[in-house]
Amino acid sequence: MPKLLGIVGILVICAGCDLLWQSRHEIKFWIIAYVNVFRAMLRHQGTPLKSLTEDVPPEKRQGALRVFLGMGFAFLLGPILIALGVTLMLLPNL
Repeated sequence: MPKLLGIVGILVICAGCDLLWQSRHEIKFWIIAYVNVFRAMLRHQGTPLKSLTEDVPPEKRQGALRVFLGMGFAFLLGPILIALGVTLMLLPNL
């Protein structure tokens, strides 16, 4: 059972990495948007910021759920399953 949890954890991490790879353009868009807002805040401290959504139409940015699931699988659920499997292997039989 513990080895199976480890294998499932590795598969979940691979699924998360695949989801993140599929949404790499969405991630790139949000990183660029964050950098642009940060630069605008440094240059114009008193003026209102330009809207992020002016440049790209909404149908181009529909991968937020895929990014959220990919990060959850790759960085949260998969490592938890692997740690649980390792913990169960190291515990003595009760």
